[in-house]
Amino acid sequence: MIIDINLIPQRKKKSYFLLYSLTIIFIVAILSSSLVFLHIHSKKEHILSLEKQRHQIQELIEIENSKLNESQISTSTDRLSDVITLMDNERINSVPLLSHLISLLPERGFFESFSYVLNGDIQLAVQFDTSRDAAYYLHELLQSSWLTDAKIISISTKEDLEEEKQTGKKTFLPRYVAFYQLSINREYIKDIQSEGGSE
Repeated sequence: MIIDINLIPQRKKKSYFLLYSLTIIFIVAILSSSLVFLHIHSKKEHILSLEKQRHQIQELIEIENSKLNESQISTSTDRLSDVITLMDNERINSVPLLSHLISLLPERGFFESFSYVLNGDIQLAVQFDTSRDAAYYLHELLQSSWLTDAKIISISTKEDLEEEKQTGKKTFLPRYVAFYQLSINREYIKDIQSEGGSE
């Protein structure tokens, strides 16, 4: 019998598993990074193309706006000159009108406020000693040729403190404030103003 004694340690079989797995991981990493790179590159190109489109659209908008502004400026100046001409034609001198409204007041009637709107409406607040004076003034306004319509919007009462000179006694007297809405007769007033007179 032959005894074979091998004192050299037996070689272990090389395991290629680690080498294969590292190679596969490396290849997968290279492939995934190249895919990510390609995807990022395509997105950048898409963004650049969108930016170019945005710039082109912005330039078109600026061109159209400049055209629109030029046409608007010409139409705006035309409109403005038309409005100025209309205002010149529709202008009514308010001093004779105000004088006429004052001449219709009773003896103890006083204006508190007067506002005139270009459409021919007048808002008027007048203070009276009695409510009958407010009705009398409305009647006078309705009879006037200067106005096409007159109406009382409201009447309110306020008390004024008045001191008698002889007795020195203070008393509260009611005051009536009537709010009127008037519509002027433009044609009649223009005729009077063109003639240069007042009624």
